[in-house]
Amino acid sequence: MYNVAHTGIVVKDADKSSRFYQRILGCELVNVYQDERVKLIFLNAAGQTIELVQFLQSNSQERTGGGVNHIAFKVGDITAAIDELRAAGVKLLSDDPGMLKNGMQNIFFLGPDDERLEFMQEAAR
Repeated sequence: MYNVAHTGIVVKDADKSSRFYQRILGCELVNVYQDERVKLIFLNAAGQTIELVQFLQSNSQERTGGGVNHIAFKVGDITAAIDELRAAGVKLLSDDPGMLKNGMQNIFFLGPDDERLEFMQEAAR
């Protein structure tokens, strides 16, 4: 069984949503990541992580504002995890894992009802 890493929610303005989640819901800011495609704000909600996702460029994987974008699961070996997905016939949304500037690797795939799921491997330390 995998542990849930975070729940991603697409928002129109990540900073505005972050202020709401912090002020109204008592979440604590954990981390902010931004590149040319996306801005991500990670919040701690009583031990659970919420990832606010603001797409900065149009993206074929983009979801509309306010919806849950994906659930991410931590893996220790993303290559082995991808091999298991392929062996099970799971549809991957890319051929290889992406590498973010912070060294994290991730890959998105679809669940049985086409819900987006993610495997993520933390950056090597």
